[in-house]
Amino acid sequence: MGKAGVFGVGAVVVLGAAYIGAAAYSGGAVQKEYDTAFDKMGQALPFVKIVDRKFDKGLFSSTASYGVRIGCDPQEGGGATGQSMTVTFRDTITHGPLPGFAGVGLARIDTQIVLPPEAPAELRKWIESMKPDAIRTTIAFGGASVTRVELPGGEVKDKEASLHWKPVRFSASMNGAHTHLDYDVEVPEVAFDITKDGDTGSFKLINLRMQNSSDLAAGAFLMTGGNGSGSLDSLRFSADKAGVLVDLHQLKLTSTAKTENDLLGTTASLTGALDVKAGGKEFKFEKIELQESMKRIHAPTLQKIMLGFWGEVGNICRKTPDELAKSLQGKQAEMLLGMKDLLAHDPEYSIDKIAVTWEGKEGQISYSLASHGITPEDLQQADPTKMLALMGKVTTKASAKLPLAWIEKIVAEVKGGSPQEARAQIEGLLAPFVQAGYIVREGDYVSTSSVMERGKITINGKPFDPAALMGLSQNSHPHPEQEQEQGGEEEKND
Repeated sequence: MGKAGVFGVGAVVVLGAAYIGAAAYSGGAVQKEYDTAFDKMGQALPFVKIVDRKFDKGLFSSTASYGVRIGCDPQEGGGATGQSMTVTFRDTITHGPLPGFAGVGLARIDTQIVLPPEAPAELRKWIESMKPDAIRTTIAFGGASVTRVELPGGEVKDKEASLHWKPVRFSASMNGAHTHLDYDVEVPEVAFDITKDGDTGSFKLINLRMQNSSDLAAGAFLMTGGNGSGSLDSLRFSADKAGVLVDLHQLKLTSTAKTENDLLGTTASLTGALDVKAGGKEFKFEKIELQESMKRIHAPTLQKIMLGFWGEVGNICRKTPDELAKSLQGKQAEMLLGMKDLLAHDPEYSIDKIAVTWEGKEGQISYSLASHGITPEDLQQADPTKMLALMGKVTTKASAKLPLAWIEKIVAEVKGGSPQEARAQIEGLLAPFVQAGYIVREGDYVSTSSVMERGKITINGKPFDPAALMGLSQNSHPHPEQEQEQGGEEEKND
């Protein structure tokens, strides 16, 4: 053998040894990833019971299995009764650095789901129809992971109902520090039909798509930042005998979350169209729109409340009903104390806009609720007079702008009569409010806005005075033309 051959064999040996060493390293690293993941799951989701953990490590591949227990076993003590069911997950792990020779990374994992014998036969059949790579995860050397799931379509039937769905796709990726999560969901179609006593009803969802990119709080599944979006082609509900059909379609959703100085703020919006048939009548809402927001939510306090709640749920199998009830009462007190901590940061919730377009005209309403300067000491006051003083630290706002045509049509439908009669009735009802300044006429629309702040109510910038609606308020003044008429009558009397 020449020098070239000797060097070639040497290179193969070195490379082979390096690959074996890398595979052995990746196998150990993957096992650590498993242990870390299960520990974090136990902390964040204490109500999930992981049982029968096994990890069989090989040189180039390993196998892992673990069970997720659903329900309580009597041997757990406390008030647990009945029978639990354990769903087993079996992972086939191909080690890096070239897992399955399909890429570079720490490992490739294919997961299979195994149901217990007592599981429904149709469910077991559906699980068994999944492809071997239907649930596949790849792990990079830095610990970042990507999981792709494809659940097969299926159908479940009995004498009165049927449920069928098309294949569902899901993908998720997480960074190595487990502080950022991206996911994508596609649900092409889900339909549920029921026939009972000669009546037929149905529910159908078509083309739901959702994407999200989120920052997570350390050690918990609390979103502290990110953006999300989604769409839905149609969500239909019908009841034939009642003659009801509701179709929400062309739906678009967006959401954002951002945390600064531990204070979480979120916004969400929804747009779409809605068709409703009921009572032999059809209503087409050409556009619906919703915008909402939350501000100044103290993220560490919210996380503490969530973990406390989930931790108590995790004790459900280890306590008698009486013990659990007492424990939940104590936990409620802790949660209320946590709410006090949230209020200390002046949180605010608002429906910034609800808008509906019907028969070519748009109506809008909005409202908000905010606290300012409430302290834990304020909420510990038992004196009712001091509790009432808290109203001075709460601000609520509301506004509305509605087409007169809507009000006329509703009055005509409820009371009957012609549109002209309905308009006359509405004008009579609105007149005192318009005169008092509590309702403003804007062409074919009426609008109003109110604020309750420091315990006082103002409407359209004027202090609310119920007596003004009856013309009894000292602060209410007649129209200038009425003043002239009154002055003329006084001169005649003189």
